[in-house]
Amino acid sequence: MANTVSQKSRSTVASPSDDVLSEIHVLANLIGQGFSGYLEGEHGLTVAEWRVMLTLGRHPGQTAAEITARWAMDKMAISRALQRLEEAGHIRRDRNPDDRRSYRLSLTEDGQMLHDRILPGATARYRDFVGCLSEQELANLRDALHKLINHASTAR
Repeated sequence: MANTVSQKSRSTVASPSDDVLSEIHVLANLIGQGFSGYLEGEHGLTVAEWRVMLTLGRHPGQTAAEITARWAMDKMAISRALQRLEEAGHIRRDRNPDDRRSYRLSLTEDGQMLHDRILPGATARYRDFVGCLSEQELANLRDALHKLINHASTAR
């Protein structure tokens, strides 16, 4: 009887949305693990450093705050990534003319070459992760995730 009660109370506590959010966390962790082995093992970069490089490869001139917001990451993780990338000569900081307290960031020539070396492997890994989905399933997932991200951004 006690076992039935505890199962019943657990089922009333957890809702389907809790399960979905748990699954999103698990998926995010698995993807991070899949990328971290490739990035760290083959290129000596952390996932945070790659996210910075990926962002600057697509959107040169972003600030640290813009990169942090884009990835919804901890400021310190981005700050450490920026410091390591700058020390390695992969990025440069130029004073932001619109806000003298911040810097516009860009890949150096060396950083661009590293980005270009990593991108095909990272793209292949991405395709491997989503390859089990049809085009329609992927489009539906993307739409649902955008909706959740937008909602979560305003619900803080």
